[in-house]
Amino acid sequence: MKKYIVLLRQTFKSLNWFEIMLLLAILSLAVASFVIKCDFSLNACIAAVGAILGVFCVVLGAKGSMANWLFGIVEAFLHIYICFCTHIYGDFLQRLFYNLPMQFIGWKQWGKRRRSEDNTRIHTRYMTWGQRVETLAVVAVGTAALGVFLIYFGPWMIGALQAILPDMQFKTLKMDYDSTAQLWLDSFTTVLSIVTMWVSVKAFVEQWYMWLIINVAYIAMWLMSDSVFSFMTVAKYSVYLVNSFYGIYMWNKLSKD
Repeated sequence: MKKYIVLLRQTFKSLNWFEIMLLLAILSLAVASFVIKCDFSLNACIAAVGAILGVFCVVLGAKGSMANWLFGIVEAFLHIYICFCTHIYGDFLQRLFYNLPMQFIGWKQWGKRRRSEDNTRIHTRYMTWGQRVETLAVVAVGTAALGVFLIYFGPWMIGALQAILPDMQFKTLKMDYDSTAQLWLDSFTTVLSIVTMWVSVKAFVEQWYMWLIINVAYIAMWLMSDSVFSFMTVAKYSVYLVNSFYGIYMWNKLSKD
């Protein structure tokens, strides 16, 4: 436990003014959400905490900081709950069975690439052109396959829950997406997030260009939802979007140092 506390202390001391501004931005949006909506329910609090922890995660990730995985573990649990409640099933499955376990794998893999002169940060590198082409092909095929799967997953899952718990009403769950566009955005972001997480664990610079695309798609998808989680989730991905440009700059720089 002591080594994690030391790591977090060193990481926070290394924050620059831009990183602090991003963190203050999501904190301000969280406060604004409570003030404007006057909603202090458990779900509203979960949305705010998840957004704040998520921004901590990506800001530290842009620095190449090991500590980003610690925040990512907690944020993953919260986002799994949010996706389940808002029937964003592709993202729910990806977070539960892939993103969450990869937080632990990422911690281990990045630990092997720590800089000797700065134990909190890592060395970064570039993908080959062959790896880039393979990545595009996997995303295209995966999006099409998952999209077809998600058409049937919602009705199947709710039917299974009702069979197991026949006396319980599932008022907050829906069998279908609010729109066809939302379904395919969920499929695309899920597949691209899975691939990008692998690219991130391998410490490739290209991950930040991929996160940039993902964040734009996530913002569009969550703008289609009218749930209590929508405002803070859109706010979170908006800050993620700004951080993507910072990540591109920082990881290109880290690869040359």
